Amino acid sequence: MTFLEQAQQIFDEMVENRRYLHENPETGYELPVTSAFVREKLESFGYEVQTMLEYGLIVELGKPGKTVLLRADMDGLPIAEKSGLDFASKKEGFSHTCGHDIHTTIMLAVAKILKENEDQLEGTVRIEFQPAEELLTGSESMIEAGLLEGVDVAFAGHVQPLLDPAIYFSDGISLAGANNFEVEVKGVGSHGAMPHTGVDPVFVASQIINAFQGLISREISFDQSAAITVGGFESPGSRNIIPDQVRLEGTMRTFSDETRNYLKERMPEVAEGIAKVFRAEAKLTFLSDVPPLYNNPELTEKTRTWAKEALGDNLEVREFTPLQASEDFAFVSQEVPTTYFFMGMAKEGVDRYAVHHPNVVFNEEMMPYGAAVFCESAINWLKENK
Repeated sequence: MTFLEQAQQIFDEMVENRRYLHENPETGYELPVTSAFVREKLESFGYEVQTMLEYGLIVELGKPGKTVLLRADMDGLPIAEKSGLDFASKKEGFSHTCGHDIHTTIMLAVAKILKENEDQLEGTVRIEFQPAEELLTGSESMIEAGLLEGVDVAFAGHVQPLLDPAIYFSDGISLAGANNFEVEVKGVGSHGAMPHTGVDPVFVASQIINAFQGLISREISFDQSAAITVGGFESPGSRNIIPDQVRLEGTMRTFSDETRNYLKERMPEVAEGIAKVFRAEAKLTFLSDVPPLYNNPELTEKTRTWAKEALGDNLEVREFTPLQASEDFAFVSQEVPTTYFFMGMAKEGVDRYAVHHPNVVFNEEMMPYGAAVFCESAINWLKENK
């Protein structure tokens, strides 16, 4: 029986697991309910579960030899779900619009299937359930805790509800680096009718936002793609009250370390310089520093072949062009050869929305295909590299 057939046999179980996780989203590093659920399932499969970062989980199976890492992320988002699904989030203001509930479900299926086929493993498979991917810090924290000790290669995947059902691959730089940031601008509060008696941090912050776009259009070569977005602007002022400080938050995305490092240097200079011109103060703090994700070309070409073997005539294997989305799995790609693939999750008859959209709906029927690709890749890499 193929891995796809084995995954399809437990499809109802996968749906049940996914919908429980979908109804109970948690965020960041604080995943007590999610982690307990995953632990219980893993122990029922016969695993001894290791804890990392309190709620991150690791299991291993196979025998001594080379080691393959398979990774799933578990955290959700602080976004109110508006999908209208019967199993929509029960936690107001939080959801799995990221699709990480599906990643966790798929990896639980992989853990179950590989355990039942453990005699086929010519080495060790390490399976990771990671917190805090949405903060873009969980992967690096897991690495610092020892995640990659002894690991030779690593695989991860992500659902993509905008893409037709298929498995998608890309070589080389495939996802952008990400530097989330915040800017605190301090001025002097005053009456809105008398701005000359204070220092307006709202005005200063708006000039900083404009100047960031100037960095992209005037200091980055047009053959180097980059983006700076300020998505948050918090001000305690009112229609006729100039506050004494405001806070900006945003993200910077790049496809090369050269561009990333250049903007990391220039953005604080620009923020502080503009603030000084208008008698204010500004401090820019980077909250994450994620490099571009690199798919090892040789490993990825092998994985394409294994994916085709796993899927047969049931589903296509396609290509994706590099995206400005980011992933903290990029930290793993800096340490060991990796392949990161997409699972097209568009659902027929349902409007397509991107991940993180309140109305997004994922095609659950794709879950067995993702599980089959992980299983086929892990077993075949160990066979070819024992």
